[in-house]
Amino acid sequence: MADTLAVGQELESYILDTVRKTEEVAVGAINVVIDAVHPVTSTLPSVTPPLAYDFAEQLLVSQRKFAEDVLRATARLGPAPAKKVSAAPQK
Repeated sequence: MADTLAVGQELESYILDTVRKTEEVAVGAINVVIDAVHPVTSTLPSVTPPLAYDFAEQLLVSQRKFAEDVLRATARLGPAPAKKVSAAPQK
């Protein structure tokens, strides 16, 4: 059981590290795009907070669905569900 727990913790650590690295790459890519389009967008009106909040809410919903999909996909890596054992008939 301890080995299973250690493997689970190692897997969690690996996944979290991979997510962090992916987020760093994404932020870097966003900064590259912002630097490229900033000369054009600097003349546009600023985004109002409600619009930004709506976008953030949609992004959060999307992230939650992604996380749930990942959990469903990786569920196969865990132990098989325990089988129900019926009680022996009483005499």
